[in-house]
This record gives sequence, structure tokens and C-alpha cells, in this order.
Amino acid sequence: MNHTRSVPTDLIVALDQFRPEQALEWIEGLRDYPLIYKVGFELFMAGGPELVRELVHRKKRVFLDLKFYDIPTTVAKAARQAAMMHVEMFTLHLSGGRAMVKAVAQELQDIPALRPKVLGVTVLTSFDDVRWAEVTRALTGHAVDASQSVEGLIEHSPSWGADGIVCSAMELKMLRAKYPLGPEGVYAVVPGIRPEGADLDDQARVMTPAQARNAGASAIVMGRPITQASNPSAVVVRALKDLGH
Repeated sequence: MNHTRSVPTDLIVALDQFRPEQALEWIEGLRDYPLIYKVGFELFMAGGPELVRELVHRKKRVFLDLKFYDIPTTVAKAARQAAMMHVEMFTLHLSGGRAMVKAVAQELQDIPALRPKVLGVTVLTSFDDVRWAEVTRALTGHAVDASQSVEGLIEHSPSWGADGIVCSAMELKMLRAKYPLGPEGVYAVVPGIRPEGADLDDQARVMTPAQARNAGASAIVMGRPITQASNPSAVVVRALKDLGH
């Protein structure tokens, strides 16, 4: 389904492969483009909050991808700290449940001017149905397909207080059937996007930037196709054009 809209799809660049000083140096080469930078576990553990603050100080938009999961009070306080660092969005595991997600939403109500987008993670893409069945059988005594769990978590996430979802390209159709695009709609972040003609390695089910935009992505994540390119700027320019910028 083609989702026509005037608002461009955001381009998020994953900085996973860099050391902190490399990341800061590398992003300066793309300073003229409207990008969001994803800081995940590896880079955060190396650079800590200081790196995030430095990115924000340099007026970079930051996606903090630490996938919070703990008791509601702990995650709510962590969410406040993320907001105080002026990140634009962060992730948490929806499997933490309604109370955890609601605690985060309530905590952030106190600081509306700083409130980042709260993005829910459903089932990690490293799980196939066999591996996910092992987990659900251990938890409940019954095997559940990964897609069934994903659909259930997506269905509940807005009422729990999440602003968006991190989902695979293959889940966009199901997400948009439930929650169409719109200014107040569910913000869908899709990782694993590859430029047209790129070497897909072992990625069998991926989309190009244009395909993801047409399918209803609010933002896409690209890492190595940009960070390992001989000319990162050229890849970024092409992707931004495909995303409606």
C-alpha cells in the first residue's frame, strides 16, 4: 500500500561500528544533512552519557537505542534521564508490560518540553518461530509464533503509552492496517534498510528506502551501507531523496 504524505521519512544512521572519538569525527562529514544518529549498547558503553551530551551539544538528533527493560519505577527514572539528555527518541521492550510503559509515559508528563518519543520493541529480529517458541513454552507452557506476539504487542502499545514501534519491514503492513499514518499516529522505525543495488549479505527480507517509505515507515535505520561506504554523502543524498526530503 502506498501511504501518500507530505512529511518526509526520517533517516537514522546507526553508529554501532565506531569508537566514540571516531563517531564524533565521522558525523562531521555529514553535518549538512537532516539525519538522526542511533546510539546503541556498544557505543553507549564506550562513550556513555558524555557522548550523547556531546552529540546534542553539536545539535545532532539522537536516537538512544538501549531497549530499557526492568521494573516500572526503574525504567521510568531511566527514561527521565534520557529525556534530560535531550535525546529525540529512545527504546524500551514492550514485553515489560503495560505498567512499565505507562510508568514511563507518566514520568515524562512532568517534562513535556523535553519529552522524547517512546519507541516500543516487540520481538527481536534474532528470534525465528522455533527460538521464540522455546521462550514462550518456557514462560507459559505453550508455544506462540513470533508474529502472533508481535501483533499483540503492537495492538496494545498506543494504549500503554508508547509513541511508536521498532518493527521489521515485513511488519509494516500489519502495523499500518491497525494504525494508519498521520500527525498523531504511531511512529514506525524500520531497521535493516538497504539502498537499491546494495550487497544484502545474509539479509533475505529487506526493503529499499523508497519501498519502506511507500509501505508506511516513519523512519528508517541504515548503518553499514552508509558508514562503510566509500562516499557516505552520496548514499545519504540518494536515501534522503527516496525518503521525500
